[in-house]
Amino acid sequence: MTGDHDYDWENEKKLIERFENSLKSNLDLYFEEEELEDIIRFYFDQQKFLKALRAAEFSLERFPYSVDIKMLKAQCLIFNDELEEGMEILENINNLSPNNEEIILALANGHILAGSYDQGIELLENYLSLAEDKAEVNYSLGNLYRIKGDNKKATFYFKEAVKCRINHEDALFQLAMITEEEGSFDEILEFYQQFIDQDPYSAGAWYNLGVVYNRLGRFEEAIKAYDYALLIDDSFASAYFNLGNALMNTQQYELALEAYQNTINCEGANAENCCYMGAAYEKLGKIEEAFKYFKKSAKLDEEYDDAWFGLGMCMLKKEKYFEAIHYFKKALNFTKGNPNYWVGLADAEFKLGNLQASSEAYEEAINLEPGIMETYVNLSVIYFDQNRFEESIDVITEGIDELPEEAELYYRMVVYQIKMGKYKEAFSFLENALTLDFEKHTILFELMPELEKQKAIYKIIAQYKEDNPDKT
Repeated sequence: MTGDHDYDWENEKKLIERFENSLKSNLDLYFEEEELEDIIRFYFDQQKFLKALRAAEFSLERFPYSVDIKMLKAQCLIFNDELEEGMEILENINNLSPNNEEIILALANGHILAGSYDQGIELLENYLSLAEDKAEVNYSLGNLYRIKGDNKKATFYFKEAVKCRINHEDALFQLAMITEEEGSFDEILEFYQQFIDQDPYSAGAWYNLGVVYNRLGRFEEAIKAYDYALLIDDSFASAYFNLGNALMNTQQYELALEAYQNTINCEGANAENCCYMGAAYEKLGKIEEAFKYFKKSAKLDEEYDDAWFGLGMCMLKKEKYFEAIHYFKKALNFTKGNPNYWVGLADAEFKLGNLQASSEAYEEAINLEPGIMETYVNLSVIYFDQNRFEESIDVITEGIDELPEEAELYYRMVVYQIKMGKYKEAFSFLENALTLDFEKHTILFELMPELEKQKAIYKIIAQYKEDNPDKT
């Protein structure tokens, strides 16, 4: 199966290259109508909507009466913020080809983007009885009600979509999101259990149950549910993939690796499953194998930022910091909003002694996602090593506001306050730190060895130890 998937991917790549070369060289190469549709859909799926629109216009010059290409052009216009023109085309072709399901669903999506939810709902509810793919129409109705804020009706239609197609990934995801928001876990577990009661040999029902357990963080139960699904259907790629994720969450990395390999065996290699294989190898400390799979992931999809991040982490662990920076920057070119990418970059810059670049990257990570302790600690260390104690204090103060239960932050604050000559404040933070975690008081002496001769500090630690003998 992997071979077939690679063959399809290679064919698609060659088709896109042939199309782009024909445009660059101004060659009037012949493309079949279906090939042009595939090209437009490729760009659309990659969210390259402007390229998709240009490909649609090119295609209509050659096949001006193609309803499918007109529909694709309309969708491209809608996603390029030319909503009115796109909707007008869809209305026209809907009149020419009434009850065409793809056009109806495209119109419904247009109504979502236009904010005309009631019109979209009316359109789909009138069409539902005629629909061939009732799962997709129900799912679209669920989306419209969800955006309207009517989660009760949204849940009804998402459930209907699942009843029609038990492995409807998008409907399952939306149900999981609503369940998490509203805390209606018992209700959704009961819904999936009904499928199992009706048909204990439904792989999809067991899979869905696993999805909910996974969302609840009940990973062992999720693993059992996925295992049941795979006993029934040993070619269920999504079940293998989710099983791998649950095993990663329970630190069973060898088994996770096996699950991801089975995913690839079932559906072929793609950027996502190769990246997860790389992550499992990385957790096992097998950096060469991890690098190989992250590299393959990036080759399969050059814009898959997680793969570039994985490559950066491999280089960081191999102490090849210049290469690590290159890969982290590649990841950030595609997604600047992931704090982990900034932390990786900051770590690599720090290792090379580029303290300014490192501190800027840590600051960016904190701005994006306050509450990651590593970022506060590492940024404060940079300032501390430069004798910028006030800035160290500011960073740790921010960290304590976000993570008031983390003793390490308080111990670091003690040292920074002493460096500023603020002993009263330092002793106050020390008492808090000792209460939170007595054992970590050794951090004080690691940061500032001369504190071992500081009698006042030793007196507070000894007094706390005496008053709390269970902490020794």
